[in-house]
Amino acid sequence: MNELERHTLILIGENADSPDVFTDDEVGLAPIRDSINDAVQEVVMLTGSRKTTVNLALRQGRNFYRLALASGHVGWITDAWLNGQDRRLEQTDFAKLDRWDPRWMVSTGTPDFYFQVGLDVIGVAPRPSATADVLSLSVVWIPAPYTHDKDRVTVRNDFRLAVAHYAVSEYWAGRGDAKAAGDAFARYRDALGMRDDQPRHGDWRPALESSKEPWPTGRERAPV
Repeated sequence: MNELERHTLILIGENADSPDVFTDDEVGLAPIRDSINDAVQEVVMLTGSRKTTVNLALRQGRNFYRLALASGHVGWITDAWLNGQDRRLEQTDFAKLDRWDPRWMVSTGTPDFYFQVGLDVIGVAPRPSATADVLSLSVVWIPAPYTHDKDRVTVRNDFRLAVAHYAVSEYWAGRGDAKAAGDAFARYRDALGMRDDQPRHGDWRPALESSKEPWPTGRERAPV
């Protein structure tokens, strides 16, 4: 049993040293670990708090590349730096590329743009005209689920309490106690600094979005 699991059990009223329901073994703690894994991945997605650098060797005539991390997967790319040219690439998408050059998939030259496709594919445009450069990508890294109490739980110390409250919320929701689940989820949002007690304007609708870091000026690299 790791520290996060112990803290979660204490919050739901279990004796962490001798639990009655969630016994200290792979089967007994499986529901708690599933909730903690869900929380860790959500926290990283919301905060972008785990980052890594991927160096990608560009190949002549190739637009698309698959990114492979040792553990977990890519959330989103925050910066792309073309080492040989000592400059960054501009983020774009298919619609903008079509307006820029309808033949962008066959045009060759030094890449000026990058775009993400799904979880683990990145594209560059135009196609590299030579195999002679490396693209350094700063990416938000979504960690793979941990499966054993000796495994490292990849979450910043600032957010560990939030993770525990998220797991407690799922526990009470599973027991059908909506009020206790809502209270725990409110504490989770508080721990992340996400509470919004002011009503939004009437035409606001929730939508998927991600906030990237401010675009650096000049030739300055973005922080990793």
